[in-house]
Amino acid sequence: MRISGIIIALLILIVAAVSGCLSGKVPQTENPAPTSTDTSEKRVNSEAGVTITAINVGNNTFDIKLDTHSGSLDYDMARISYIRDSKGNIIKPESWDGGIGGHHFGGILKFPKFDESAGFELIIQDVAGVKERVLKW
Repeated sequence: MRISGIIIALLILIVAAVSGCLSGKVPQTENPAPTSTDTSEKRVNSEAGVTITAINVGNNTFDIKLDTHSGSLDYDMARISYIRDSKGNIIKPESWDGGIGGHHFGGILKFPKFDESAGFELIIQDVAGVKERVLKW
């Protein structure tokens, strides 16, 4: 009797965990207001079952991570990303040094020198059917 109760409790926990992974979550973007002294804070966008985390590590370089609970991620971030500066200029990346597919995918995205002081946006296009994800600094 006690073992069957434990098994039932475990099954309930497993079903709850799986349903949470498969549920359509409301799009979220964690983009704190930019500060003039710290541009290294991470920015997060979660839509269509894919979470993108970008950390400005300095020198026009970003540590990019993509995570999902279903499917495989494999994107050429240099092709689908760009910076939009405070004047509306578009800056394409110089390079992408990233991993190979899977549920967790990431790498380093490097841009040519640009002025970060007035704020900017990192735009990532066409990931999991989302036309444009905007991460603001």
